[in-house]
Amino acid sequence: MVRRLTRTADGWLLEVGPTRAPRVVRCDAVVLATPARPTARLLDAVAPMAARGLDGIEYASMAVITLAFSLSDLPDVPGSGFLVPPVEGRAVKGATYSFAKWPWVRAAGGDTLLLRCSIGRHREEHVLQVTDDELVDLALRDLADAVGLSVRPVDSHVQRWGGGLPQYAVGHVARVAAVRRALEDVPGLAVCGAAYEGVGIPACIASAHRAVAELLRSAETMEA
Repeated sequence: MVRRLTRTADGWLLEVGPTRAPRVVRCDAVVLATPARPTARLLDAVAPMAARGLDGIEYASMAVITLAFSLSDLPDVPGSGFLVPPVEGRAVKGATYSFAKWPWVRAAGGDTLLLRCSIGRHREEHVLQVTDDELVDLALRDLADAVGLSVRPVDSHVQRWGGGLPQYAVGHVARVAAVRRALEDVPGLAVCGAAYEGVGIPACIASAHRAVAELLRSAETMEA
């Protein structure tokens, strides 16, 4: 847990650990890979303009329900999944046929096929305020309507992600650009993560690479 970020003449101080026994970590540079609002709190004293921009990004909570079916029980489903628009009024907002999308998942499963459903839209946290078994039932009900599924899974797993998905409102690109401009005047500090240019794994990796490149350029400029 990082509680405070303080700029020094030649680097940074991070206050970490429990409130009753904090520690201070000295470092030359910092990459903040935290969600938007925790990042905003850490930046408030060192980059207030960037902090204000990040504080306005909202997040949605979600749950991923993984279902395992016997090969003989699952109906023939085309493609590798589907998305459900909000106007449909469904609990499930998307399904991924893992066994069809990734050959290694299919090979590892043998006679067991895995698929995943995503539940949880922006400002609809109440949908998730049920038990794991109830979330599984919600997923099965929507799958029955979507693909004609009529059997129970042989196993299931529910993974909840509270506040896990940043929401890109109108003007998000300009907001992120303003945050990055504000940080240009703070050498040795960069940000990355899902709050900026994409929530997928490739986008987050690219964001991390960009942050490191920015730090390296900053260090070269200071040395010059």
